Amino acid sequence: MSTWLTEAEFRQSGARATGVTINVAFLKEIKEDNIHLTSTLQETLDHFSSVEKVDPKSAVDQLVELQDALETHFAMEEFYGYFQNALLTNPSISPRAEKTRNEHQDLFLQLNRLVDRAEQVLYHECSPPITIHDVIGEFRTFHQALEKHEAAERELMMRLCNEELGVGG
Repeated sequence: MSTWLTEAEFRQSGARATGVTINVAFLKEIKEDNIHLTSTLQETLDHFSSVEKVDPKSAVDQLVELQDALETHFAMEEFYGYFQNALLTNPSISPRAEKTRNEHQDLFLQLNRLVDRAEQVLYHECSPPITIHDVIGEFRTFHQALEKHEAAERELMMRLCNEELGVGG
């Protein structure tokens, strides 16, 4: 059931200041249609599954490809999937929508650091020394964070859909 707020309640809720909400239809479509990110992420997982067979050059190449796919995905989500300073926002959703949108930058920076670390291994520029195994371990941590982020976005979309249909609260 949707809750109607008075203007005073809306101003006190902090929703106007936050003003971030999601466009469920576009965000859902972006997630479903982004075959490139999905396949590149799966290729990276497959590539890193056999640690003994991963060489630094192929690791860098794979991570750079993932970096490009993730950059495009996040740009599409931020441009079409989120609304900044929306006229109508949901006070229970806005802070969470802003948090998940802001996670894009953190996740992308984490992947950039992974690319840098893999390049350091490739060019023997590590001090203290790290191995490609270390980079793969860091990738697994990144992948878990990305999966958690994607789950949070899906949960927000579901919650908004349920509230619009009158089954959430």
